[in-house]
Amino acid sequence: MGDSEDKKNDTKGKTQPPSREIGNANLFVDDIIFSDTEKILFEEDLQEKTTSNRDELMDGSPADRYSVTTKINEGGMKAIWEVDDHRTARKVAMALIQDSKIASENDIDSFLYEARLTANLQHPNIIPIYDIALDENGNPYFTMKALKGETLGDIIKQLRNGNAEYTRRYTRTRLLGIFLKTCNAIDYAHTKGVIHLDLKPSNINIGDFGDVHVLDWGLSTLITHLNEYDGEPVSWQSMDDVSLESGQTLTRYLERTAKRREFKNVVGGTPGYMSPEQAQGVPSDVDFQTDVYMLGSVLYEILTYQCPISGSTVKEALQKTVRGDFSSPMKRAPELRIPAPLNAITMKAMATDPSERYPNIATLIRDLHQYQDGFATVAENPTFVTHVALLIKRHKLAVGMVSLSACLIVGILANSFFSIKKSESIAVEALEEVRETNEYIATIAQRVAPDYLDLMAQHEKEYEFDAAEESLNTCLAFDPLLETAWLQKGKMLLSHQDFSSAWNILSGIHGHPVEKHPTAVRLAKKYKDFDNLTDAQLPQLVKDFKAYNIAEGIPRFFYRANKAPFNPATRFPAIKESLKILNPKITNLNFSWTELGSDGWIIGIGDNPDLEDISPLCGLKIRLLNANNIGTPDLKLLTEEGLLELRLSGSRLNHLVEIDQMAKLKMLDISNTRIRNLNSLIRYPKLTALDISGIVDLTISPQLIWMQNLKMLTVSEEFRNDPTIRAIARRGVIIIYSGN
Repeated sequence: MGDSEDKKNDTKGKTQPPSREIGNANLFVDDIIFSDTEKILFEEDLQEKTTSNRDELMDGSPADRYSVTTKINEGGMKAIWEVDDHRTARKVAMALIQDSKIASENDIDSFLYEARLTANLQHPNIIPIYDIALDENGNPYFTMKALKGETLGDIIKQLRNGNAEYTRRYTRTRLLGIFLKTCNAIDYAHTKGVIHLDLKPSNINIGDFGDVHVLDWGLSTLITHLNEYDGEPVSWQSMDDVSLESGQTLTRYLERTAKRREFKNVVGGTPGYMSPEQAQGVPSDVDFQTDVYMLGSVLYEILTYQCPISGSTVKEALQKTVRGDFSSPMKRAPELRIPAPLNAITMKAMATDPSERYPNIATLIRDLHQYQDGFATVAENPTFVTHVALLIKRHKLAVGMVSLSACLIVGILANSFFSIKKSESIAVEALEEVRETNEYIATIAQRVAPDYLDLMAQHEKEYEFDAAEESLNTCLAFDPLLETAWLQKGKMLLSHQDFSSAWNILSGIHGHPVEKHPTAVRLAKKYKDFDNLTDAQLPQLVKDFKAYNIAEGIPRFFYRANKAPFNPATRFPAIKESLKILNPKITNLNFSWTELGSDGWIIGIGDNPDLEDISPLCGLKIRLLNANNIGTPDLKLLTEEGLLELRLSGSRLNHLVEIDQMAKLKMLDISNTRIRNLNSLIRYPKLTALDISGIVDLTISPQLIWMQNLKMLTVSEEFRNDPTIRAIARRGVIIIYSGN
């Protein structure tokens, strides 16, 4: 009793929390059941912890464990207090739901949902949650790491005001480092199916020792739960004439509209940072790329020290957001001399159309690393001049020395020509130095040229033919004497059916040294008088490519041929004949084609168990591909975007590659295959129908849960009681159980 009185006396004079006692924390981790891969962590555990089992979160008196010291922050539904944790002898932060903000049981459930979701996002740049509990009145709280330091918003404000100390400490390089850590946190959250939905500088904390934490996951939700909204778009009309306050967050709870979770379905965001799809209020349009847009908004403010979109009212800000009405960072803050690559990265991330943004956070991070390393970024659509400029920049020390030498030489020349006291020998020596300088520059280029040749080979291996050609041209511009590069150029021209130019290069007539390849020379000579081959001649050329040991050029050959206009009545028989040549084990090839107007082709290559090489399909605009019961061809040869339906049932494929051109895939059948790793399926976000039945030793991937557009799933009977399948079924997906 005496100890209790002492504790009460100790709290006198300190800032007091809201007038209620706080229930003791009951470690929430005990309520979550983990599998080896955290299988249904969010879908199952976050869904089923409802009001019916809240009592288990109440235990003991919080005053025995915590002593409140001071209020840290207040906003939205909760207030944050700094408290002393007597058990661990440390200071922690405590989030309390404010009495005045509790309108219904849904508010408490929503508060608990945020705490549980954040607790399961275990990343160095996401604030860790320690305990979750209810006080004796049934109101929730949770404790977390007590953060020191200041928010990125506070830092940018000081930079905007010209604070010299902040300008010295927070250079652009350091701010980009903070931004990359933020991106890493969100990229991790996306792998768990979680979207933040309220990213802004004030929700990013920078500690005294450089630690970065993404805060306030109150609007965050699972990608799957956004599909559950079946009501009308959320209207912000009630806020049309409301003055826009800096950092103001708009929130709407979608009551009685979620099919399974009425208590937690929230949309909203912060005007100025929220994406167009958030501003339009259609939850089903929100996706991982919504966070990409908001990260672009944060990067915009890092570069310009200003919010990307401003307005006097909420309505004005939202209208500008939907229209994409904002200036680029370079135009907004020309005095800050924002680099063009960073400007391009920001504008790509903030594209009004989600399909024009970075497809995921990882690609945004990769582009930023490219910029930091001195290479061209995807966002810039780099040209040859861009590559050369960046080459010079990466070797700026050497180029600087050369430039300095050139200046000195110019001075010496001027002095020698205009001074009668200097002898002619000085000018000769100066000219010699100029020659040596030019040779030095050429040496630098020659050292880099092989790197571009390697890059060409890498692009060619991935069937990225246009990028490979650009890299090869850059290589030859840097070193016109590189024999291997000229050989590759000649072979590339053979694949382009430019036989005359290929002959000039491979035979050495063009005047540059070229690595010898006798069979390639003979092939070029054979066809050098042909301008263009007819479709009927294509199979013979395929035979010659094989016979002359340059079969690696066949995919590029068909890529170029099939992307150009052609007559299907002659082209497809040539493709069929070429498939027979490349797959000699097949005695009777099944091959069919049907035109879908100008939209592409339906191709059938099914029931060919020995089909291994599908190079002749490269470059075709295929919309539906029936490849049931085939061998193990490289699907990356399907180079064109827009494939909608892919049937691989009974094929001998044992893995499904992650390729961007399948991003629009709607139907996929991999039944009775050896494809057991389903993790890559999340890369196909448009899938509506999936068949994974009949796969031996299949393990159901928990990532199937995040396939928000899935409408029909076919699985083997053995998975009828699988928790992942049950979770998907509860979401309204039609499950078809196939017999073994």
